[in-house]
Formats: sequence, structure tokens, C-alpha cells
Amino acid sequence: MLLAGLSSLVLLAAALPQAAAVPPPDAAVIAAERQALDARKAGNNDGALDILLDAQKSSPDNPRLLYDLGILEDQMHLYQDADETLARLQKIDPENPSVSYAVARVKLDLGRLGPAAENMEAYLKARPNDASAHYGLGRIYQQGLQMDKAKAEFERSITLEPVQTEAYYQLGDIQLEHQDYKDAVANFSKTLERNPKHGGALAGTGTAYFRQKQYDKAEEFLERATAAAPEYQPGHYYLGLTLARLGKTEESRHELAIATKLADADNKAASNHLRLKTPDGSR
Repeated sequence: MLLAGLSSLVLLAAALPQAAAVPPPDAAVIAAERQALDARKAGNNDGALDILLDAQKSSPDNPRLLYDLGILEDQMHLYQDADETLARLQKIDPENPSVSYAVARVKLDLGRLGPAAENMEAYLKARPNDASAHYGLGRIYQQGLQMDKAKAEFERSITLEPVQTEAYYQLGDIQLEHQDYKDAVANFSKTLERNPKHGGALAGTGTAYFRQKQYDKAEEFLERATAAAPEYQPGHYYLGLTLARLGKTEESRHELAIATKLADADNKAASNHLRLKTPDGSR
């Protein structure tokens, strides 16, 4: 149910790791990196991109420039450009785990789940205790509907970093789809302990109660879900269904109309390869 709203780059929970050490860059490369960073801090990504591309003219195979350029292109949604840039970098530095991580992100943005998983697995061979990477690999498996593998990665992520939020939510989502409502609600509850306004966990809890025909509880959580994450389509959809079961016909029609409008917008965005919001509205 909730997989339809997943994003791609959003699927990874942490910032990119730092690139591994490379030979010291020359003064021009250092200057370009600093100028690009200053431009990005000022919100001028286009300017940063121009700086890095210009620096590449004199240092076309510099690993640091390629890394910075690939990450920036990915963040600017220039996925194909980022893929080509990082492919060049990976040929130069094939054993660098940070490059594997970056490549995994871009492959995921392009919907190439097999290469995304391969590169994230390669990263984890080098850095097996990175909880965020296990979470990211779980999301890749989840999007590829390999739910047993996804579940194992989320559980590993929680073992390594019990205080996090999103891995509990994703476990609950999988359990919800497998009709394991008790465990789903338990994991959604752990999510809500950490983030009481997590729209996905609120909607998931309400959906679990709806499917168990506990409509009053479902209404409570789904009302909270739509208030916390008004752009999150499943919350409105299941609230509409719940209100219909409770005999609140007009309110039900209103929520279902919102759900239909949001679904149309999500479908249009997906067809244009745009990122969709995560349930809690972040990333």
C-alpha cells in the first residue's frame, strides 16, 4: 500500500560518506572545490555546477572533481549526467566504497535496482556496520519487492542503531502488507515514539485498525495522519473509507476526492521521474 509513494534518492537514510583519500589535488582543484562549496552554501547550485565543469576542462580525470560533480548532479536531479560522471570515477577508483555508495544512489534514482543493490552491497562489504547503508539497501530491496531481504536489512539497521526512526516504519509497512497487524502497529508505535507526527506511521496504524474493522481507532489515527502530512495520499484514502464505514457520507466523499486528486498528482510526478515526498514530509 505505502510503496506507491516511495521516492528514489529519498530511499537512503544518511548523507553520503566522505570520499576515500586520493592524491593531493593541485591548487586549481582546491580553489574550484572551495568556490563550488561557497556557491552551494549560497543556494546557487547552477553556479557550483559551472565551476566544477570548468575545472574539469584542465583536470578531466581528477577523482575529487568527479566525485563532487557526480554528487551535485544527483542532487540537482541530473541523474543521467550523474550516472555518467560516477561511471568514469568508478573506472578510475573501482575499490572506493564511497564511490560505490554514490553510484548506488544514482542507480536507484534511475530505477536500476539491480546495479543499485550491487553497489550498496559492495559498500557494505567494506563498511558492514553502517546502519544507514543497511537501511538504504533495505529500501532498494523493498522497492524491488524482495521483502524478506528488505526486512533483514531493516532489522540489521535497527540492531546497529536502535534509536533511529525510519527502519521501524519500513518494518511496519512490510508487516502491514503481510497482514501482520499486531507487529505492524508495534513498529509504527516505535516510530511515533520518536516522531509523533510521522504521517506514514499514523496512516499505517489507522490502516491496520481499518482492516481489523476497528473504525473508531482508525478514524483517530487517520485524522492525525492527514493533519500531520496533508499531501500523503494513503491517509486521505483510508480516512475516506473509514468515514464511510462510520456512516459519515459527506466527510467520506470529501476525503476520497482529496485522495483522488493527490493520486493523480503522484502519477504525473512519477511519469516525469520526479521525487515524491516521504510520509513524514522530509527528504
